[in-house]
Amino acid sequence: MVASTSAKDKDEWTSPFTPERIDSRVAGKTLEEINDQFPTVSEIRNVIPAHCFDRSLFWSFFYLVLDLLQGIFVWYITRHVIGLSSDAPSSPIWTWQWCLWRTAWNVYAVVMGFAVSGLWVLAHECSHGAFSKYPVLNGAVGLALHTFLCVPHFSWQFSHAKHHRRTNDLVDGESHVPATHDEMGLTKKVGTKEQYKRLSPESVKAKISVFSNQGPMGFLSNPMYDHALKHQTLGDTGFAVFMMLSRLLLGWQLFLFGISSNGKLGADQEPIANTEFPDHFRPSSRLFPSGMRWKVILSDVGVLVNVCLQVYFSWCYSWQAVWMWYWGPYVVVHAVVVTVTWLHHTHESVPNFDREQWSWMKTNIATTIDRPGYWWLNHCTHDINTTHLVHHIFPEIPHYRAMEATKAVRAYLEPKELYNYDPTDFCLALWKVCKTCHFVDSDKNGVQYFKKLSDVPCLAAEVDAGKKDS
Repeated sequence: MVASTSAKDKDEWTSPFTPERIDSRVAGKTLEEINDQFPTVSEIRNVIPAHCFDRSLFWSFFYLVLDLLQGIFVWYITRHVIGLSSDAPSSPIWTWQWCLWRTAWNVYAVVMGFAVSGLWVLAHECSHGAFSKYPVLNGAVGLALHTFLCVPHFSWQFSHAKHHRRTNDLVDGESHVPATHDEMGLTKKVGTKEQYKRLSPESVKAKISVFSNQGPMGFLSNPMYDHALKHQTLGDTGFAVFMMLSRLLLGWQLFLFGISSNGKLGADQEPIANTEFPDHFRPSSRLFPSGMRWKVILSDVGVLVNVCLQVYFSWCYSWQAVWMWYWGPYVVVHAVVVTVTWLHHTHESVPNFDREQWSWMKTNIATTIDRPGYWWLNHCTHDINTTHLVHHIFPEIPHYRAMEATKAVRAYLEPKELYNYDPTDFCLALWKVCKTCHFVDSDKNGVQYFKKLSDVPCLAAEVDAGKKDS
């Protein structure tokens, strides 16, 4: 079974998609011969029960109401049973009363964040037409749900569709696009193909200053140039913690503003310069074609309505009340979204492709990972952690039929060793990604696998080695 391929136990899962199977240059085969290993869309569709493609308004609205009721229940218990107040206790900061109050609000943020994460999933289904067979209804429900979650619905729908079209494309992919070695603050040793050394602090400062001099936002053009040095300073574990917290707390916002994790080509298929930001808010953003103008504006209006309501409630109650009741869960919801989507396509043994080696079916099967998840996580996120391959090939299948479809597809693909299922504990899998998936060599050199900074010698070690050689 593929789940145990090249693994001593479930914590050492390895993808079956090695370079010898999927890289034509390593395998000594043509691209056509490599791609012929993979089934066609119709062959996979034929193994899925036909009713899995049926979209039911009853069940879609049932889960919408269920998710709303979950959120209302958490709010009611917090506000009317526990009686938690957004006003801080009168006792001084860091007393046990203040710490208890702060802890209670953090617990509320986590519980509410998970309780309403399903609303994000349903908005996502609307963007794929899986909520119903009526495009106008899908657009209206998706816009309403994403507006509540402060997400520019149609703008994100466009970039997410690009992610589905160009999954794990190192140049034209979208969301969680790997950094190359030079973007991470590394350079290659002279005369070597994949032996790296870290840039000195002076070189990093020089690189950052070049972009900083190109405009007020230039310093944000590549926020990862200092990561190799940061890894050396923090150590392997410290850097993994930094990577996890920065992605989970800021990754979603950086992606929306076009600062990190975005594709490298604009809608016109021309490269996006380092000092350009393919954000989700400007109709003129390089992310969008001209035909998206009014959808981007409508998305912005939705976000603006959300912001205005927050200002109004801040005026009626207090900014602290809005922060506690709304922004705490907001952070958790998007941390969940980032984590799940990050783990869907990221593992040190899962490939990424340059434009020459990329093909749609091969890439979707080879780079998509289904994971078990926890029962409460699967409940709150409608099983998206476990059914992602089916979703990538047939995004129109609604979540309440995706488990059945996944069982059928897994039974078909797994005996052929064409299925990624990582049984590793969800939190452990996230930790391993933070420790091992840091950069790829290049975005132009065939099939690429993640490399880790711990394999790159520290600057001091290189200096000491040089002294010994001399």
